[in-house]
Amino acid sequence: MKFSVLTDILQNAGLITDVKIDKDCEIVDLTLMDSNFQDFNDSTVYFIHGADIGFGTKLPQSLLYSDTIPEFRAGSLQNSARIVESLPTAFRYVKSQLDTSPLAQIQYSETISKLVMGKDLNYILTELFNRTGNQFAAIDLSGKILANSSPFYVDYSLWMQSVQQGYCDDLLMDYINYRRENLHVPKGPDAFSLYCSKINMYILVARILDRSEPLGYLFAINSMPNFDTQTQKLMPLLAQRAGEAVLRLKNANYNHNMFENSILLDAIKGASSSEVFTRAQRVHLKISGHIRVLVIRSPSSHKDQFLSRSLLPQVADLLNNQPCFLYKHSIVAIAQTDAEGFLSPELVASLEKFFEENNLLAGVSNHFSDISTFAEYYQQATTALTMSGRFFNEHLLRYYLDCAVYVLLNQVEDDKLLEECSHPALAQLLEYDRQKKTDFFDTLRILTQSGFNKNRTAQLLFVHRNTINYRIQQIEDICKIDLSDERLLFTMQLSFCIYTWQKNRYLKD
Repeated sequence: MKFSVLTDILQNAGLITDVKIDKDCEIVDLTLMDSNFQDFNDSTVYFIHGADIGFGTKLPQSLLYSDTIPEFRAGSLQNSARIVESLPTAFRYVKSQLDTSPLAQIQYSETISKLVMGKDLNYILTELFNRTGNQFAAIDLSGKILANSSPFYVDYSLWMQSVQQGYCDDLLMDYINYRRENLHVPKGPDAFSLYCSKINMYILVARILDRSEPLGYLFAINSMPNFDTQTQKLMPLLAQRAGEAVLRLKNANYNHNMFENSILLDAIKGASSSEVFTRAQRVHLKISGHIRVLVIRSPSSHKDQFLSRSLLPQVADLLNNQPCFLYKHSIVAIAQTDAEGFLSPELVASLEKFFEENNLLAGVSNHFSDISTFAEYYQQATTALTMSGRFFNEHLLRYYLDCAVYVLLNQVEDDKLLEECSHPALAQLLEYDRQKKTDFFDTLRILTQSGFNKNRTAQLLFVHRNTINYRIQQIEDICKIDLSDERLLFTMQLSFCIYTWQKNRYLKD
């Protein structure tokens, strides 16, 4: 609205006098200033105590001042008026008038539209900060920073550190929980105001709720106690949007371990071990004994919706409702083990039956007990699933240690070194089989896999024991080796692993 229109409204309300208008202009915002203020906007009306105006104080185009202004500065005023009530009262009244202006309504509608369109919440909060001066931050109950306006600055190191690292410091969470437990505030989604003596600022708070279940909080922070009408109206909607990050882990048919899943998912995405440990403590995510990580995937094209609504609850039930969530088209879960790290035979049997019925495979990590190292063991389970799919596929549960040799080979970039570490008998037999149409290479491979056990080799190849004896003699003559020498067994096992690695390492996952 025009400055002249605003002063007419304020005069009729008995709030100002001594109006001066030399250069009428459109007013869309207001702010407080002090004697050091430098950066002015012609569409903003500024408020100041008259006593703070000195010889060197720069003056804006539109100014409302309390008390009196020095006579030697009065001539510098363009659009101005003297406040006859208290400055905070006049500020609140002008704020209420601007909040109901057509421009404010348009801005409010644009914010609603951006929320509906799914615009990034950090972007929306930053836009609101630029427009209102309110700083915003949203957290879940574990202390994770869900979104915040940028730049974010309050004169309190715990808030600053929390926003920078992405999760709330312990002392800050303790303070938030203390205020929550000791203040009697209305229930429901409506925002309520608090004063925080630690940062000497006022905070507008809206709960992040799922029905009546608390998920976290949205904060608007300002040095002034009177938050604009638009922010108060938007707070429940912004809180609802902030909660979507938590609610994405909560399926209509599966409501267990929501915050635990959020913490573990963030661990996979790169959260530090200290963040995982701290947030896990807050939601009482504890491990009794040892666990393994399972990454469960289907070779067929199951859609995420089917995985989350149908398979995820069933996997959770099989694993006694341990944390279990969807990530990158796979189900990530925790399975309890015994003291030695073994899954119970009953659980293995149940999982294998379920996997077979639903065409699923699982990579299984080594066992561990420190939840802060979850990301490391998730990577093990993913590696086991990927590696085993390339190099062996006999089992539905594929353990990391079973593919450890391929993990090591994956670190070797020198093909010549791999060839030097491979026994020459393999190349000799491949060439001999090609020329003579024999199958001595596969015979030696099965013999090696069976630990040089001739009876087991005969069973696996469906031939008579005497046939195996004959083939072994032929292999020994061709390659000039002695297969009764047990020291040769590991060399042959390694050689066949190298051969399999070189043959299959470029297959797609």
